[in-house]
Amino acid sequence: MKNKILAIICGTVALFGLGYLIYVVLGLNALNGPEAAAVFTKLELAPIILMEVLYATLMIIIFSKWTQIKTFSEGAFAGLIMGAFIGGCSTLEVFATSELVNLTGVLMAVGTFGVRFAVAGGVIGWFLGNTKEK
Repeated sequence: MKNKILAIICGTVALFGLGYLIYVVLGLNALNGPEAAAVFTKLELAPIILMEVLYATLMIIIFSKWTQIKTFSEGAFAGLIMGAFIGGCSTLEVFATSELVNLTGVLMAVGTFGVRFAVAGGVIGWFLGNTKEK
């Protein structure tokens, strides 16, 4: 249980840290359509952190219960695939139903989610494999 809690914390830090770096500092936002600037006028950190905790928890459930991932490289590869699918699916839905994103934004979301989830998946896999249960 201790290793899973540590993995959740570290996975959340990796997801949030890279997300902040990619989306806020570097400004690589996938929602880049003409109406996006009018819609996104605030940044509330509490729901974003909760989202990252839920993503990390989902990865831990999948890694520990179903796939037995216990190394950085296995976790990074699985995280890359999960992140690319989550980023692509969520952004394709916005692309199909609004003017908030264009196809370039969908591809950017696939890449940025893939990178974020690959690092978080690697960290989570490492924690699941290198901390001892008592």
